[in-house]
Amino acid sequence: MSPAHVVEPACKKLKQMLMEGVWPPGEKLEALRLADELGISMTPVRDCLNRLVGERLVDMTHGEGYRVPRMSEKALRDMLAVNVALLELALVARSDEWSDVEYKSENSPYADRVSAFFDFIASLSGNIIIVETIRSLNERMHAVRMKDPQVFPDALQEIEELEQLSTKQDTGLRNKLQIYHQRRSEKVSALIDLIQ
Repeated sequence: MSPAHVVEPACKKLKQMLMEGVWPPGEKLEALRLADELGISMTPVRDCLNRLVGERLVDMTHGEGYRVPRMSEKALRDMLAVNVALLELALVARSDEWSDVEYKSENSPYADRVSAFFDFIASLSGNIIIVETIRSLNERMHAVRMKDPQVFPDALQEIEELEQLSTKQDTGLRNKLQIYHQRRSEKVSALIDLIQ
């Protein structure tokens, strides 16, 4: 096992590269090449790749090695369905302190903004399993969300509207979250084509 001061930055960098879609789905991730790119030895890279397999950001097949996971239309639809269900559950289970919490939107790239907003909604529940699962789904769908604006020209307006509804404690937030996810579910084919 490699020391944490070597593995943690390497994992963070690899995870970010995977989330940003640096490599296409199905691309082989060779530990030696990645070690050269990151300027570290192969052992921490392998440790990191194994961790990312556990987070489902990397696939590993014995005899074939590590690969960037392919995303099927069904898998994306399933992730969208689970994501919206957990966000709705978070809104139902939100703690009484919700009225004291104000969401501050970030001036970040669209995909990061969506992740931050969904993390915020999950955190309202006070349920660590909801928070961790939403965070994992955010990471796994990040590369797809980076393509959202190409399929949905109003994507930025849509997230801005969701953010505004949350700060107003509007009861329409739940409905708008359903619409957001339904729109993407209907365009799964186009989104998958863009990341291939």
